[in-house]
Amino acid sequence: MIEEHATVVDVFVGAVLIESSRTSACGQCQSKQSCGQKAISEWASSKMARIEIDNPGHLLVKSGDNVIVGIDEGSFLKASALMYLLPLVLMIVFGGVAQSFVTSELFIIVFSFIGLLAGFLGAKLLSRQLERRSQYKPVLLRISSLMKG
Repeated sequence: MIEEHATVVDVFVGAVLIESSRTSACGQCQSKQSCGQKAISEWASSKMARIEIDNPGHLLVKSGDNVIVGIDEGSFLKASALMYLLPLVLMIVFGGVAQSFVTSELFIIVFSFIGLLAGFLGAKLLSRQLERRSQYKPVLLRISSLMKG
């Protein structure tokens, strides 16, 4: 189970609205002083993410409580593979098919880009189906004893 600290914003019947800061592993390497990616990740990590999650254990939480939420590791890896690999694979396949029929590099590039867009669209449609399944939804695990500051 992958766990994350969050703060309860609102409480509903069987669910809670939580807020968590986006985190990044960027900035841990030796090149962090000269890396442009670090600045982007710092800007993105300052944003707060809000999401409504299930409370299957019906924990008694109130607004402002610090909680631990989690999602199954296998489900997280499958969803990540879908989001990253499907567009990449379709881009390569579309480019390969285009290359077998024509020699124009421009046409191959355009067809590869169409494959990439088809992959993003396919990933979005499949993710909508996956988010209906309970194993792909984060859940409220427990109230955190760690004070968030």
